[in-house]
Amino acid sequence: MNVKKITTTTILCALLFVSFSSFSQKEELKYEVGTSAAISSKSTLPFWLVANQNGIAPKKNGERIYFGINKDYTKESGWDWTTGFDAAFSSTYSNKYALINQYYLAFKKNKIQFFVGAKNPEVELDGLSFTNGNLIMSGNARPYPKIEIGSTDYLNIPFTKGWFGVKAVLSNGWLIDHRYASHVNLHHKNFFLRFGKDKGLSLEVGIDHYAQWAGTSPTYGKLEGGLKAFAKVFIAKNGQVLTTDNGDSSNNESDNSLGNHVGQNQAKLNYNSDKFSLTFFMKNMFEDKSGEIRKIYNVRDIYYGLHLKLHQKKIINSFLLEYYSSLNQGSVEITPSLSVIGFDSYFNNGIYRSGWSNFQKGFGIPLISPTTIGADNSIRFANTTVKAFNLGFTGQHRNLTYLFKATMYKNYGQVFPVVEDRSLPVGDWVILRKYTVDPQEYQKHFLLELLLPQNKIPFDIQASIAYDSGDIYKNSLGLMLKFSRSGFISDFLKK
Repeated sequence: MNVKKITTTTILCALLFVSFSSFSQKEELKYEVGTSAAISSKSTLPFWLVANQNGIAPKKNGERIYFGINKDYTKESGWDWTTGFDAAFSSTYSNKYALINQYYLAFKKNKIQFFVGAKNPEVELDGLSFTNGNLIMSGNARPYPKIEIGSTDYLNIPFTKGWFGVKAVLSNGWLIDHRYASHVNLHHKNFFLRFGKDKGLSLEVGIDHYAQWAGTSPTYGKLEGGLKAFAKVFIAKNGQVLTTDNGDSSNNESDNSLGNHVGQNQAKLNYNSDKFSLTFFMKNMFEDKSGEIRKIYNVRDIYYGLHLKLHQKKIINSFLLEYYSSLNQGSVEITPSLSVIGFDSYFNNGIYRSGWSNFQKGFGIPLISPTTIGADNSIRFANTTVKAFNLGFTGQHRNLTYLFKATMYKNYGQVFPVVEDRSLPVGDWVILRKYTVDPQEYQKHFLLELLLPQNKIPFDIQASIAYDSGDIYKNSLGLMLKFSRSGFISDFLKK
């Protein structure tokens, strides 16, 4: 008797189906259905018609059909639940099948949530950001299935009268696409503190940590897995020396940490009033042990942003400025005993050679994208060193809503150390930073979106115009037209 292998996706989709058929609050289920068509002056669409679209936007000129069902949380306190499922189809997809993107079920008691499934990240900063406010998980790739427990918002610390709050998340997920190393786990946790109340001035600080671990490598065989390995990953503890069938070895995980780790330190300074909200934020990405000793090695890669949001609808009601630099990525110093500290090469890894990608799209900043995809599903990010600036604003005039953003950046390729004069004693060496792309490549991306919501007409109409100019993406103008409709299923069935 043959037993078919049941995938994680199959189990979660079945669980989701049970949730739809078991709960009685059907009037709260919502639907969204839509279709879009895009065309450009080149064979591929401009950058902002594809990037940060959760991995399902077609790259080429063509159409897309979308369908989704979801139920949002509706209660501030007590028990509540949420669920969702969606799929998209385009004749431009390589597999010619519909992509099931989201499938999830979650329960919440007050602000504590238990989640299972795959869900797109929430749109942050009014959709104006080129990172969606997250350097590592920007919404550029398809979501991965996971089990997660954590808080959906800040929990007030007792006896502080709301002046101090805390929130945290712990999850483990699975990367189910075709990868160089198969059956890889993805661990995530974060922890944040808030000083101050929702209204007025407040400060938020915290850390986000992600790690790929376990699985099977075609080079090193079965990698450390199980509860003991998870404990090492949780505290970023050293792993074992990896050995190939030919006897070659790698000290990466024994000298560094078990798994492929990345993280970001974050700080936000907020001012909220009845009329507007103003936020200044900064984030600093790190990889492996560079995060532990950044004070010694002066890691200066930084992400800044300033976001202003007016609480009344105006010609301009949201404004964002962002700056990002990844020109350092570690130390140029000679550190024989800590060789793993050197240049980080964000989003790449020598063991998990599909890097920080999912279905061949980068998880992180879309400006740093896969440049080489091998037949063995190894993926190389060769443009990890960039300096970028982003400007965006939104507004409304009568029923018409618009969004505009302009992203400009220089690509330096990758950074590597060069010794100016090796004839000198090691202690007198002068280490220079060099980049693989010299002179640098300059690039600009623009996007204008116009949205007319369903009011007198029975559907939303959205027109998106995007333009690329520069050395990487050649001059290209693209247009996308989207028609969509959403509402409650109960209202739809009554008609």
